[in-house]
Amino acid sequence: MSFLKEKLKSLPPKPGVYLFKNQKGEVIYVGKAKSLRKRVASYFKAKPELKTSILLDHLYDIDYQVTASELEALLLEDELIKKYKPRYNVALRDDKAYPFLKLTVNEQWPRLFLVRRKEEDGALYFGRYQGGMVREVIRLVKKLFPIRWCKETPLKMRQQPCLYYRIGSCSGPCIGKISQEEYRSLVSGIISLLEGKMEEAKERLREEMERASRQLDFERAAYLRDRIKILDKMMEGKTNLAKTPSPRLLSEVEELKQVLGLARPPMRIEAFDISNIQGYQIVGSMVTFVGGLPLKSDYRRFKVRSLEKKPNDVQALYEVIKRRYAGSLAKKMETPDLILVDGGRAQVSFGEKALKEVGLNRPIVGLAKREEDLYLPQRGPLKLDKRSASLQLLQRIRDEAHRFAVAYHRERRGKEMFASLPSS
Repeated sequence: MSFLKEKLKSLPPKPGVYLFKNQKGEVIYVGKAKSLRKRVASYFKAKPELKTSILLDHLYDIDYQVTASELEALLLEDELIKKYKPRYNVALRDDKAYPFLKLTVNEQWPRLFLVRRKEEDGALYFGRYQGGMVREVIRLVKKLFPIRWCKETPLKMRQQPCLYYRIGSCSGPCIGKISQEEYRSLVSGIISLLEGKMEEAKERLREEMERASRQLDFERAAYLRDRIKILDKMMEGKTNLAKTPSPRLLSEVEELKQVLGLARPPMRIEAFDISNIQGYQIVGSMVTFVGGLPLKSDYRRFKVRSLEKKPNDVQALYEVIKRRYAGSLAKKMETPDLILVDGGRAQVSFGEKALKEVGLNRPIVGLAKREEDLYLPQRGPLKLDKRSASLQLLQRIRDEAHRFAVAYHRERRGKEMFASLPSS
């Protein structure tokens, strides 16, 4: 237990999902947290409940995955519970405990509610979700998108609004306070939110706010502005993601962890590439992906200083990696979980050398273009199935690093050509 308490100190005070494992390495419990450190520490209080004591008796190790928001943690928890079926997540022992969310897009005025099974009725179904989780998602949707919450089908028009309208949770279609087009826009926002496309969901709210302003309905515009602020707050986080990773992307990251034998999922991956023409205008690029999505605020460009007119891609890569993980950049930016280089054994070897010289212990992998083989330090090429999700994730990141490097090289060449033109 002392080992586990020591491990607690390494947990970040960030939202995420924690996994309790037994001595065999099996996941026995999955939970979500607003702060991983605080939540996991709560299990080790002086007098835990009986069910917690039983869980701790079988606990041998703790793993975790950081997420960009509480909503992402909510979705990832559901995904991992379905994947591992941990014995102590009692609510999920029976498949009947997985409800769906049903959005009745087949109705004139759609509504969202919990159901236990799918039907061929033209509605949209989301899930399955953990029992307690589905209610949290519904509460979140109610807070953000003021669609109707009454049960009548079809909706009846009336003279007086219901309580939901008075408290701001409903837009009042039954009293003619919202048009069909505006209502459908809100429904589209809900679909985007439930699919993990939070930026799209926010855009729908913004469109409705602007429409309300044009119609001089400033009360409704202010209401929607407040909903946008709520969504912005949910999307806040040190990673500053433009979008929330979907469960599919997160599963790619989890698969990559297994393929490479990493100690933790590589949520943050930084990739490097070099671009030049026979040693002319040598530049390097670094792109950052978090949860399988590009984080463009953490992209960086490098002009290689030591090799002008001396074509040597591996030496250029060594310089760029060393500069990234030393000095001011090392202090300003987060350390990645995995480093990817465009190339094979030579590039990985020089990258590893740079990391050792700056005292950074992080896994590094190379992805060669022709055969799409993976190269790790002191290991031969690793061949993955071309359909492998983890390989496709690395290919997307590698190709983005290449695109970014080539774009910078072209920019520098263009500036030099422009500067050499005679003035008129």
